[in-house]
Amino acid sequence: MIHLHNGDSVAITARRTLIPGRHVVFHESLISGPVRFGLKQNEWVEERARFGAPYFGEHLLRLRNDLLEQEQLLDAIRDDEEIVLWFEHDLFCLANFLYLLVRLSKARRLSTVWCQRALGTMNEEELVTTYMSRAAVPPLMLRIAAEAWKDYTAPDPTALNRFVQQDWPDFPFLRDGMTLHAMRFPSTRNGLGEVEQRAMTGIDAGATDFGSLFARFDANPPRYGLGDGEFVRHLRRLASCAVPMITINESGDPMPLKALFGLTPAGRKVLAGEADFIELNNADLWLGGAHLTNQALWRWDSEAREVRPSAR
Repeated sequence: MIHLHNGDSVAITARRTLIPGRHVVFHESLISGPVRFGLKQNEWVEERARFGAPYFGEHLLRLRNDLLEQEQLLDAIRDDEEIVLWFEHDLFCLANFLYLLVRLSKARRLSTVWCQRALGTMNEEELVTTYMSRAAVPPLMLRIAAEAWKDYTAPDPTALNRFVQQDWPDFPFLRDGMTLHAMRFPSTRNGLGEVEQRAMTGIDAGATDFGSLFARFDANPPRYGLGDGEFVRHLRRLASCAVPMITINESGDPMPLKALFGLTPAGRKVLAGEADFIELNNADLWLGGAHLTNQALWRWDSEAREVRPSAR
C-alpha cells in the first residue's frame, strides 16, 4: 500500500501513526505555470522543470531529475495493493488531484481521502480516523476527472465554463474549484484576476504587512490553497510589472518577514475600475493549459459567470 500526500507535514504525521504502507509526498504545483494536455512524459517533465526552476528558485537539473523520478514512481505503483490519495478541497489540491486521478486511473485499487478539512491541522488520531473513512474512487468520478483535466489543460479555456455552470454531485468541490480557477483569468471589469484583486483589496483595506494580508487573502477554510511563497510571487508580479500596481517596502529581511505593501496611483485606478491592468501591462500568463498573450486573451465575466475571449 502507498499513500500520496498533499504536503510534507501530513506525511510526517501519518508516518507516526499505525496507518500501514509507504507515505510519499506528491511534489507539484499544477496550479502554476504551463499545464498542457497530451504531452509525452519527457516533454511534460522538461516543460514543468523549465518553468519551475526559475519560478521556485530551484536548480534545473535537480528539479528535472526529481520530477522524472516522481513520474517513474507513478508508473511503478499502479500494481500496488492499494493507492490512497490524500487531498483537500482547495484549488491547489484539486489541480494535483485531477492529474493523479487521470494518471492512476488504471491502478489496481485507487482510494481517496478527498477532505473538506485541512489535513495538515489533524493530529495522529484524526488522521487514522480519516484514513479509516477513505473511499474507493468510483468509475464515474474517474470519468469526470478525465473530462475536467482535459478542460483544465486545454489551450482554449472556454471549455471550463461547463464545469462552472453545471453541478457535479458525484465529485464534491469540483464546481467550486473550477470556478476559483476561472476567476483567476483577467476580469472584464479591470483586468485583475481574483488572486490579484483580493491582494490589492486587502492592501487598500489596511492589511499592509504580509501576515495580515496573507491571512485576509484566503480566509478559513482556505479555498485557493496557496502557500506564502506562491502568494509572494503574485505580489512581486504586481510590483514589478511595466505599470506597477503595488509597492513593496522591504526592510532587508528575507521577503516576506517585514515587508510592507501599498497601492500605487495606477493600482488605485485599476482597483476602482477606472483603468485596466491588462491594457496597462502586457499579458503573458499561463493558467492551466491556456497561455494568455496580447494575441490570445480570455477574461472572466463575473456577471455571466463564464470565461470568454477578450474583445481586445
